[in-house]
Amino acid sequence: MLIFSKDIGQRDHTHALEDKLPDLKSYMEYQRKLFPYTVVRAGLDLAYKEVDDMLNFVDNDYRPPTDSNRQEYPADVDQWYRQRFPWSSAFLKMEDMHYALVTLVKIMDSFRTHETGNSYHWTVLYDSVHNIIQVYNSLIREKPDQSRDIHLSSGVEVDFDDFVNNYWLNLDFMIFSQADYPHKPHMKRKAAIEETIQQRMAEGEEPLVALENLAPDLKPDEATLKLLRRDPVETRLLELISHPETGKQYDSINKEFTENQQYGKISIVDADYLVNHEHSKK
Repeated sequence: MLIFSKDIGQRDHTHALEDKLPDLKSYMEYQRKLFPYTVVRAGLDLAYKEVDDMLNFVDNDYRPPTDSNRQEYPADVDQWYRQRFPWSSAFLKMEDMHYALVTLVKIMDSFRTHETGNSYHWTVLYDSVHNIIQVYNSLIREKPDQSRDIHLSSGVEVDFDDFVNNYWLNLDFMIFSQADYPHKPHMKRKAAIEETIQQRMAEGEEPLVALENLAPDLKPDEATLKLLRRDPVETRLLELISHPETGKQYDSINKEFTENQQYGKISIVDADYLVNHEHSKK
């Protein structure tokens, strides 16, 4: 199972401040109506089916395979890929994205180990989750009966911006790029990195050199640096790093506390929900 910012298998979290803050309670009630694991898994399944169909189409000399259920194929496959998966296509060839999807789908079915991903995986997940949420929300609005076939929630639209804010570790793959959604909690780190790079550039450093020379708390990992440089994709970086199942993967946010200036000592997970709730109101 991939390690997210929060446990995507937990749907019943009760915030310590719910009884004091009615708006926060409504926000948490919305969170409890979501099926985060299903959002991710359904997104991966849809993306895999689409990319697999397109690769088979290309392998068949741009003719629909006889065993395909797909009704239409694009005249320009490369353009389709860029439009359907804008972030993934910026860094990965379609074949590499397919490999990453296979890896992620396999891991999402594994509950005996936990894995950490890198920016290549988070990019693929970002596009995949975005696409399935768009499909689902459209069904909720226009064909609610059919939305039950996907069942990403208990009958409510899924807020993509908020979902990413809650479950992504960071959006470092967006450094040097313009985000399509606010993602305000993640943009603070992005802005800090880009501001530091701008300062170093003013001193004569090249952007990518400045990126590699960032302080440890801001410096992206190896995979992100290679991704941002558009280096040839190494297969090893499309693999996930496995960790033994300890049952403690989320102890650092669930059992550790931080001091909130207004509300005092609260768990890190509650502090994070509180921040994301504030951003969801704007």
